[in-house]
Amino acid sequence: MSEKKVGVAVAGLGFVGGRAHVPAFKKIPGAELVAVIDVIEELAQKVATKYNVAYYLDHKEALKNPEIDAIVVAVPTPFHYKLAFDAIASNKHVLCEMPLTANIAESIVLGKLAEKAGLVFMPNLNFRFTPNYVKTKELIEQGVIGKPLAITFREFIPAKELATQWPRDSWAWNKEKSGGYPDFTLSVWSIDLVRWLLNSEIENVHWMTNYAQLEEIENFTGYQTMGIIKLSNGVVGTLHYSATVALGQGTSKLEVFGSNTKTLTAKWNNFLMLTGEDSEKQEWNFTEKGTKVWGHFQADSYFIECILTEKKPMITVDDAIKAQNVASKIVS
Repeated sequence: MSEKKVGVAVAGLGFVGGRAHVPAFKKIPGAELVAVIDVIEELAQKVATKYNVAYYLDHKEALKNPEIDAIVVAVPTPFHYKLAFDAIASNKHVLCEMPLTANIAESIVLGKLAEKAGLVFMPNLNFRFTPNYVKTKELIEQGVIGKPLAITFREFIPAKELATQWPRDSWAWNKEKSGGYPDFTLSVWSIDLVRWLLNSEIENVHWMTNYAQLEEIENFTGYQTMGIIKLSNGVVGTLHYSATVALGQGTSKLEVFGSNTKTLTAKWNNFLMLTGEDSEKQEWNFTEKGTKVWGHFQADSYFIECILTEKKPMITVDDAIKAQNVASKIVS
C-alpha cells in the first residue's frame, strides 16, 4: 500500500458498484481507483474506459495486482463469500455489500480471517451515513424527543421495478444462494439502522409475510412483509417491506416517537421533520447529490480512513451478523 493512497478495485458493476462505489472512490482523498471487475466484459470495459482504469473479468487475476490494496465486493450475494475470502487470503482489505454472505456461518469465518490477517473487513451499512438518518440520530441523542418509545420503518418498491431487477428465476429468490427472498435481502440496512439509531439490540421479532402472484407481472412474486420488534431498551416498533405497489408509489419512511409527545419523521434520504404540539414543526432538507445521497461516498471515505489510520471500523462483522440474524427469521 502506498503511503498516501489506497489502491481500490470495485468488483461488480451493477447499480451499487458501478454507479455508487466507482464514482465515489474516484473522488475520495486518500483513495485511488485502480481497477474494476465484472464477468460481463462489455460492461467492465465501458466503466473502465469512462474512469480510465484497468478492468478484469476474473477477480483472482485482479488480486495479483500489487497496486490494489482493497476490494469492494458489490457482486450478487451468492458470490460474496468466495470473493471476500480470496481477497483476504491475498492480503487485501475488503468493503462488502450486504447481506455479508448467504449464511451467518460464512460471515463469521470471514470476520475471523480478516482479524487474524490484521485487515479491515467492513460491511457496507451505508444507512448510518445517510444525511437525514445521521441528523435523526443526533437529535435523538440530544434528547429532542425525550426518551424514544417506538419506531417504525417502511420501504415500498414498485413491483415492476423489482421484477425487472430480480425476476422469480433469479438468485434473489433462491434461499440457499441468497439467504432468503428479496424482502430478506433488502431489510438488513434498516434493521441495522434501528439498532444504530437507538443504540439498542432487537431482542424479539415476529414476522408476518404475504407472498402473492401479481396481475400482469410475470416471473415475479410480490411481497408484503411486516415485522413487530422489541428492543432491549423497551422501544417497540414495526418494519414493513413491500414489493406490490404501483410505479410512482415507492417510498422510504422512518418515524421515531418520543416520551415528550414529539415525533421525528425521515422520508427518503433528503428530508427530516420534528413535530410537536399543535403547529410546532421543524424541518430539515438535505441537498447532497450523487454518491452522497444514500451515504455511499461517506461510507467509502470512512473505509479508506480506517485503512490509512490503521483503526478498526465502528461498523463490524458483528453488526452485519446481528442484522442478518433478525432478517433471517423472515423465511425461517
